Amino acid sequence: MSNRLIHYSILITGLFFASCNPERRVEGSKEAVERMKSMQIKRVTSPQVVTIVDDWGERIVKQAQLDWEAQAKKPNANLSALCQLQGIAEIDSLEQLYGVQILLLGTKDMKNGQLSPKEKEVLDAYLYNAENKLPQSTNIQKLGDSVLIYNAPIAVQNMICQKCFGDDATKLGLWRVKFLKNEVIRKVDGKSLVKNKK
Repeated sequence: MSNRLIHYSILITGLFFASCNPERRVEGSKEAVERMKSMQIKRVTSPQVVTIVDDWGERIVKQAQLDWEAQAKKPNANLSALCQLQGIAEIDSLEQLYGVQILLLGTKDMKNGQLSPKEKEVLDAYLYNAENKLPQSTNIQKLGDSVLIYNAPIAVQNMICQKCFGDDATKLGLWRVKFLKNEVIRKVDGKSLVKNKK
């Protein structure tokens, strides 16, 4: 058999095996596209990062709340675990998708050593508003140059406040979403930034 025939037979065999697994090619191409998107050079200003965090934070909290409520309504739901956001696969997926950390905070977290002094000041302001029946709103705080925290208060009537913070007079419940600036820039679509400029 000539060298040319050997090369042809190897090529045909290779093409046969490649065509036998189209799912792998599609999966690989999706990963490649995502990798290429994340490697794009993007110029993202600080105000743009805050706008993105505000948008993503709102989406994350809305979805996380729905996922939490769905889990809590299941028979034999472990509420103490749910209040720690344990065992909620959908919320774990949200964290991975956006590159964030999601927590539920309440009055007891004033003593939480994981929170920065600045975060405790904001939590204290939410607590003051809750005690005085004042309106609550979402909040974004910057911690240095690399971290942004999105806080969203939970309505007192909501199941989360009743089940997780019912032993507290104020029933203060707060979603905390921690964003890393570099992850936001890496994950944001460059095209959406161009659209927002127009």
